[in-house]
Amino acid sequence: MDDQTKYFRGIIPPPIVFFTFLFIGFIAHWVFPITFIINKWSIRLFIGIPISILSGLIALNGFKIMKEINTDINYNKPTTKIIVKGSFRFTRNPLFLSLLLAFGSIAIFINSVWLLALLVSLFIIFNFVFVVREERYLEECFGEEYIQYKKKVRRWI
Repeated sequence: MDDQTKYFRGIIPPPIVFFTFLFIGFIAHWVFPITFIINKWSIRLFIGIPISILSGLIALNGFKIMKEINTDINYNKPTTKIIVKGSFRFTRNPLFLSLLLAFGSIAIFINSVWLLALLVSLFIIFNFVFVVREERYLEECFGEEYIQYKKKVRRWI
């Protein structure tokens, strides 16, 4: 059994978890809508648009750098290098962070308590299921190099 299989076997890909939670949140909001902020669309846009833009910038930067370095985001392929530039200088998990920010901005746009609650659940799953496994895998693969990176860069922000 290779390193990847040992750590990630049976794991549902994070984007599928993201879209599943989003779907559940939309259904819950449609069936039993509960709002959490002022119903003025302009206020939700004023708050949500910057969060959406930040999410997109973080994701684009993360994907761009991973492509430059020739490492794959897919769990089925080995990580080839610890990335220490771009958005990876500020967070060890820019792609997870961008998904959480996107989910949060959607919760604000839709004005849904259900999506906000699912955002908290999504963070817990990302943090304690995906990120913890990924960190163990990277420590085993890269040893001291990854441990030093963890000391310099926070898990989230």
